[in-house]
Amino acid sequence: MAAAQLGRPRSLAILLATGALAPLTALCPPGRLLLPVAMLAVFTTSAGQATLAVLAGQSAPASQRPTAIGLFNLGYQLGGAFGPAIAAPVVLGG
Repeated sequence: MAAAQLGRPRSLAILLATGALAPLTALCPPGRLLLPVAMLAVFTTSAGQATLAVLAGQSAPASQRPTAIGLFNLGYQLGGAFGPAIAAPVVLGG
């Protein structure tokens, strides 16, 4: 895994930078960067989830590792479910 070679702090910094870059590039003229922005967002999401799942697994004792990874994935999926549901009314002002 590339994250192991880069180190945890550098990997997380790269993921945070690409995650912040995706919505900023979406502000460019419509249509020009839509595909690269979507690709960047998907890369950041999938790489971040994998990297942080490994971190969650390593942080837990061996006997609790499956539960820690399961709870991490639950939190990740609930964030994906509730995030847009909360963001839409905030953005739309209602």
